Amino acid sequence: MKEVGILAVRAVAGGALVVAFTLISEIVKPNAFAAAPSVAIASLAITVITEGASKARQASIGMAAGAVGMAACCALAAAVIPRLEALWGSLVATAGWAAVALGLYWVVFIGRR
Repeated sequence: MKEVGILAVRAVAGGALVVAFTLISEIVKPNAFAAAPSVAIASLAITVITEGASKARQASIGMAAGAVGMAACCALAAAVIPRLEALWGSLVATAGWAAVALGLYWVVFIGRR
């Protein structure tokens, strides 16, 4: 039951920060903010409170690996979608994201053991 409460707090905090970042993005042009940073901030803040800084550090490293993977996905999508059409290009780009993110995850968390 405790996990449900923590999940509810994460949802409310993430939602509040999404609204705050959206309001900021309406003021700052071009729209420089999206929902993902606000949800990440809320999630990390709650992780620090409930599980400690060490666990939040691991989560933030995982988020960074995912972000690098997403950048690779975007670059790959821009290159392959015009050649392979939307469906196959998107599948290739998603596979690229998974390969980069999981590769970084392995290097950071598993490879150094």
